[in-house]
Amino acid sequence: MTTVRNIYDFLNEIMPFSVQESWDNSGFLAGDAAQPVTSVLTCLDITSKTVDEAEKLGAQLIVSHHPVIFQPIRSVTADSVVYKLVRKNISAICCHTNADIAPCGTNGIAYEMMKDSLSLGERSPLEMLPNGNGIGWICGCEPVHASELAAKLEDIFGCPVRYSRTDKLIKKLGFCSGSGGSMLEEAAAAGCDALITGDVKHDRFVEADNIGTALFDCTHYATEVPFASAAAGYISERFPDIAAYVSESGADYIAFSDADRQNT
Repeated sequence: MTTVRNIYDFLNEIMPFSVQESWDNSGFLAGDAAQPVTSVLTCLDITSKTVDEAEKLGAQLIVSHHPVIFQPIRSVTADSVVYKLVRKNISAICCHTNADIAPCGTNGIAYEMMKDSLSLGERSPLEMLPNGNGIGWICGCEPVHASELAAKLEDIFGCPVRYSRTDKLIKKLGFCSGSGGSMLEEAAAAGCDALITGDVKHDRFVEADNIGTALFDCTHYATEVPFASAAAGYISERFPDIAAYVSESGADYIAFSDADRQNT
């Protein structure tokens, strides 16, 4: 019999929760560790729709990337996702920055997605954290112009891509999944011609233009949602008797108009 604790222990082996950043709240966040598990649902975010989906599938556990509890909770009411999880007896394990840091996590998954199309070389950490772990990566790539790289990234991640207008030939990349615009200066200092990330604010594009390092925004969602499929695969391989489902209700929460697509 496989339990929530067994799956937590496995995830802790491949993406240790101990390496998460100090401000994070990854780990076993809701439910009963002794609960038997016959099926798991994986996702990027645990939403009300995700909990309904898990219940419909008969899943006793949801494994997500983003924590369902992040800031301290002052109340748990009937309209909250946490209340819904507990009431429906569905446990939650959330792998956030520990998955960003682990080689098999979000940044490693993205590297494998881009490796062949961009002819990526060996990678090294983009930023070293105070806990001694690296996050994101840097590597060489086949020389490519910004417009060509944007088109390739759109195919790889399946999303509109905003990017810096530049004639500079890109030969070295920095990457961080999610929201890594703050790493622009680190990427530039490491000799990167471009930084690929998501959730890029306007001021970051201004600074990218100032310092001559191209910036590509592939959205927070698109750079991290592949975690769900990868996590389901890891769990299925380790626990072949468990059904692992990838959430279908967790489609991108943001729509893009045709005009938006034309201007990205």
